[in-house]
Amino acid sequence: MALRTDDCDIRDVRFYMDHGGNGDFYINLIEYDRELMQSKYVSMRVSMSGGFAPHEVRMAVSNLYRAMQGAGLNNHPRDDQ
Repeated sequence: MALRTDDCDIRDVRFYMDHGGNGDFYINLIEYDRELMQSKYVSMRVSMSGGFAPHEVRMAVSNLYRAMQGAGLNNHPRDDQ
């Protein structure tokens, strides 16, 4: 399952992360628009070998991924059924 926002009465947003084969992490937000009956996706890549993120941020992203993985929260929302 993906992590669901605590504001789900206002917006239906899900959060999950992917780990790429190259070691980079991908932060994903998906919002389901009830009025338009469609989803909006925003994804961001955090490079583990260089990139814009400082070392401390890269380690925090890595730790967040592991915590979410341990809690079973790194699945695409379509798999939440």
